[in-house]
Amino acid sequence: MRRSMVLAMLLGLALAAPCKERPYTLETEEGLLGGREMTYDGEVLLFEGEACLERQGLYLEAPVIRYLEGEGTFQAEGVKGEAEGWRLEAQALSGKDLLGVRLARGRLRAEAQRLRLESPLKGEGILLETPAYRVRAQEGSFTREEAWLKGFLATPCPCGEDVRLSMEEALFSVATGELKGEASLGLWGLEIPLGEAKANANRRPDLRSPLVLAGTDTGGWSVGLQDFPLPKPGEEIGRWERRLSLLATGLGTPQEALRLGLREGSRGAEVRFGYTPGVQAYWDDLFFAATPTPPEADTPRLEVRYTPSLRLDNLALNPFLRYAETGRSQGTTVGLEAGYRETFRQGPFRFTLAPSLLLALYPFTPYAPYLALGGSLETLYQEGELSLKLTYAGRMEPLNPTPPFTYENRDEFQRLGLGVQYGAWALRYTLENPLGQRLDRLEGEFQDPGLGTFRLGYVRGSLEEVRLGYAMPLPQRTCCQALWLAPDLGLNREGFTRLGLTLRYYDGCFAYEARWQNVLRGQYGEGTGQSFSLGLSLR
Repeated sequence: MRRSMVLAMLLGLALAAPCKERPYTLETEEGLLGGREMTYDGEVLLFEGEACLERQGLYLEAPVIRYLEGEGTFQAEGVKGEAEGWRLEAQALSGKDLLGVRLARGRLRAEAQRLRLESPLKGEGILLETPAYRVRAQEGSFTREEAWLKGFLATPCPCGEDVRLSMEEALFSVATGELKGEASLGLWGLEIPLGEAKANANRRPDLRSPLVLAGTDTGGWSVGLQDFPLPKPGEEIGRWERRLSLLATGLGTPQEALRLGLREGSRGAEVRFGYTPGVQAYWDDLFFAATPTPPEADTPRLEVRYTPSLRLDNLALNPFLRYAETGRSQGTTVGLEAGYRETFRQGPFRFTLAPSLLLALYPFTPYAPYLALGGSLETLYQEGELSLKLTYAGRMEPLNPTPPFTYENRDEFQRLGLGVQYGAWALRYTLENPLGQRLDRLEGEFQDPGLGTFRLGYVRGSLEEVRLGYAMPLPQRTCCQALWLAPDLGLNREGFTRLGLTLRYYDGCFAYEARWQNVLRGQYGEGTGQSFSLGLSLR
C-alpha cells in the first residue's frame, strides 16, 4: 500500500499542472491532489499548506484537505478555486460534494447548496443572480459554455415573483446569457403557456401594460388595448413582434373612433371606424393608406409610399417615392432625406457636427421643388465634475417655405443652448426662434441622491412664467415598496399658468403611474386644458 502511494506521488510530480508544483502529490479518481506537507494516519492522507485538488475544468485550494483512501473521498473547509470558468468559494468539501457554494463569472453570481465533483459538475438548490433576472433551480449541470437547469424559475422582480418565467428544463448559455426551454409566463396568480421561448439573463424584458386609459380636455377619453403581445414559439420574453391593438379614442366628443390593428415587426395593418374611417397597411419599406373622408385638406385620401433606408458609416440616406391625393394637392413625389454625423475628440473637448438636408421633386406636376437644409453643432467640455455644453440647431427652407404635401414639410427654426454643470448643480439656457416666435428658457437644477431633484425655471414667450418642479429620488431596487411623486407648476402675476403631478407606487415588481397635467395658459400654439393617463411598467 505504501509503495503504491509513493509511486502515485512520483508519477504526480510529472504532471504539468499547478498541483505539480507542490512537494507532495497524489493522483486520485477526482484529479490530482497535492500540498506542501503530507502526513499519513491509517487510511487518511492529510495534505496541508496550499493543499489543492485539480483536474481539467476544476481547481480547488484549502488550508487542509483530508483524503480517505479507502473511500476515495475528501474533507476540507474554506475551499476556494475555479470550476468550469467560474470563481468558486465553498464552506466545505465533504465526500465528493462541495457544500455552501458561491460562484461568480463576469456579472453573474450564483449559489448552490451542493455541488458534486462529477463531470460535468452537478449542483442542487441553485440560486443565480444576473443583471436582469433572479433565477432558482432545483438542480443543474455546468460546463464552461452552458448549463442545464431543472425545476427552473426566473423573475425580473427585485422582490417577490409576481412576474416569473417557469421551465421544467432550461438551457443557459454562459457566454450570451440566453435561456431556452418550454416555458410558461406567470403574471400574479395566472400562468400563461408560451411553448418554446427564450430569455436573456443580461437584458431586462420590456414588459408594459397594454391597457390604455387616458384623457384630455380636447380629445376626449382613450380606452382599450395598445400593442397587446401575441407570443410566437421561440421568441424572447418581452420582445414579441406580433402585437394587437383595439383602442377607442375621442370618447365623449364628436371624434369618437375605434382602431383595430395587428402588426408583426415591420409589417402590419390597421382599420379605423367612426370618425375619419380608413385603412392603412405597411410591409417593410412599403406603406399604403386610404381615408375616404379626410378630416382636413392636408390629410391624404389616398397615399402609397416607398421609403428604403441606407447607411454608409456616419451617412444615413432615406430616399422616398410617394403618391398622394389630398384636398389641395395631388401627384407623385420623388425625394431624398440625408443626414451625416461626425464626432471629434481632443482631451476634455468633444465636438459633434450633424448636417442634414431634404430635397423633394414633383414630376409631371406644376409644383416647385422643395428643399430644407439644416443641422446641429455641439461642443462639450468635461473635466472632473465640471461640464460645459454649447449647442446650436436650425433649419431653413431656401426654395419654397410651403411644399404641396405635409409629409416632407420641415419647418424653419433656430435653437441655441448653453449649459453648465458642476457636481449636483446645473444651469441651462435655451433660445428658440429669435426671428419669429421667440422663446427664452432659463432653468436651474439641483440633484441630491437623498433629497431628490429641484428645478426652478423662467420662461418668456407669448407670456412670462416661472416654473417650479421637484422629483423625489428614485427608490433603490432593494426597496420592495415605495411611493414616488414629481409635482410641477407654473405661475406669473395673473396666477397659475400650469399644474402637474406624476405619482408612482412601486411594489416588489411593478411601477404603477398616474399622470395629470393642466395647462391654463400656454406658450404660443401650446394646447390648453387637462390631460390624464395611467401606466404600468416593470421595475
